[in-house]
Amino acid sequence: MKPAFIAAILTALSFIACSSAPLPPLGENDFKGTGICQLAVHGFAFPAQSEKAINDSVRQLLERHRVALGFVPKPDFRLRMRVFGNYADYTNATFSLYWTNAADRRALQGRPFTVAGFYTSATKEIVTWKQQMPGFLGTTLLHEASHAIMDAHYDNVPAWLMEGSADYFAFALHPPGELQQRMMRQRWTRLNEWLRDRSLLPLEKLLNATNTDFKHLDPEKAYTTSWSLFQLLMSNNNNRTMMLTMLGERQSLHEKPPECSAQIDRLHYGGLKKLETAWHAWIIAGSSATNAPRGQLR
Repeated sequence: MKPAFIAAILTALSFIACSSAPLPPLGENDFKGTGICQLAVHGFAFPAQSEKAINDSVRQLLERHRVALGFVPKPDFRLRMRVFGNYADYTNATFSLYWTNAADRRALQGRPFTVAGFYTSATKEIVTWKQQMPGFLGTTLLHEASHAIMDAHYDNVPAWLMEGSADYFAFALHPPGELQQRMMRQRWTRLNEWLRDRSLLPLEKLLNATNTDFKHLDPEKAYTTSWSLFQLLMSNNNNRTMMLTMLGERQSLHEKPPECSAQIDRLHYGGLKKLETAWHAWIIAGSSATNAPRGQLR
């Protein structure tokens, strides 16, 4: 039996009627809803039960972040989601309205546009499309909702932590389907391959990557290694306390944040080298994971 959130999204997909007509100009008035989430949908109809399922899931996701990271949720936190009915409208809107930053465009040079969705702090929006694979819209929305939650409650979050936590929490609410399970098993396999052939991203490079640096890294390696490292840090109280202390030190800084690797080298009981050794051991042990990766929040 499918989880309620994913099942509701699949119900929504059965009502979709994609529009071939040009979209009207996008604006603030597109967003509708009175819950924690306001939605703007383009080119298809979104049933009321799906909107309720999204609101319920984001409230649960916020609670999972609160428990795991120990912050007090802002009472006025709201999340805006813009979902396009077809991929062409999504990409056109992305490049014309959202990705106007020259650095973002340079980071994508020579790469196909394969981003399933994104969160932009400039307008506090999640932007995505209905997806072709059943269940992937729900996972994408939860991943990007994690970005929105972190953005609303923290400053100076390192890129690896932002992406690693989003992948982690995207599967925290509902058991992944068979396709997602295969995908996660493949991740562990790839991590072990990179470790064996010594092409795994060095821990210091991953920790210190700026948002721009992160976009220039190989996407599969950047996201997969961030995900596995965040899992390790969430796997026991000592690691989690160290990570939260590091994150706490970066709040409300009036100067440039310190390098993340230097912070962890100082805060981790064995320094950066011991953490890297533990991470490599975590990867080797994680290759035997089946349905739920080791350390995943349940």
